[in-house]
Amino acid sequence: MTIASKVLFELNPPKLLTNENFKLLELDSQIDKFVKRAQKLAEYVDGLHITDSVLGIPRVSSVNAATILRKSGIKTELSCSLRISDRNLITIFQFLSEAIRNNIQRVLILKGDNPCYGPSMQSLTATEVLRILTLYRFNEHIKLDLSFPNRIVNPSSFEKKLKVKPHAFVTQSISSLADLRSIVDLARPYGIKIIACILCPSEKNRISAQNIGLDWSAYENHPVHFISDAAMISEKVLLCSPNSFNDGLDLVKELGKNNL
Repeated sequence: MTIASKVLFELNPPKLLTNENFKLLELDSQIDKFVKRAQKLAEYVDGLHITDSVLGIPRVSSVNAATILRKSGIKTELSCSLRISDRNLITIFQFLSEAIRNNIQRVLILKGDNPCYGPSMQSLTATEVLRILTLYRFNEHIKLDLSFPNRIVNPSSFEKKLKVKPHAFVTQSISSLADLRSIVDLARPYGIKIIACILCPSEKNRISAQNIGLDWSAYENHPVHFISDAAMISEKVLLCSPNSFNDGLDLVKELGKNNL
């Protein structure tokens, strides 16, 4: 198995508003662009992960966007995030049902930032939502994941997340292989897999790194080798390049050239 076969790539679906207005023609154009980007990436990665209105900015729902990709002919693994800050249990059940029926392989359950429009609907934690979904046996039809920090400060603080046994923990952007190993060691006795998120180190993504307090100096000059090492430690790696699709595409192409 090559390392490239363990790489996922994160994509943001199109925004719903243009200059504070809904414009159908603009949305259709952006959806077409989104599909073409996904088709380019699908040649080089094992799967695509679709985000769910990051920062609370309204976008095409992740499950709808993933369904569009599936219907466009993309056969690679598809996963999507589920923001519980926007939903009650009924809409969460609807989301999971739609994902399962449209052959989406996994869902990442997370709190999400407060919505930019209207009040937050959150009353449950992501861990509690996963427990409820497991109670109703959604986990028998789709892989359910939880988010996880990029390092462990207090192992006992993760007891609830470990006991609910998601299929995998998806980390925040990592910068240390030692920290990643610690996360894997913590989760292993519970049979929980780890997907390590890695931010593409490019100039256009530097502001994103600064905003989340990420120091990527450990891998900035040799990202391919860092990704290779991380993929050997974890089940998969999730690459993200929020401010430059082309930089992210170049990185996954480089992974392919190196046969990693």
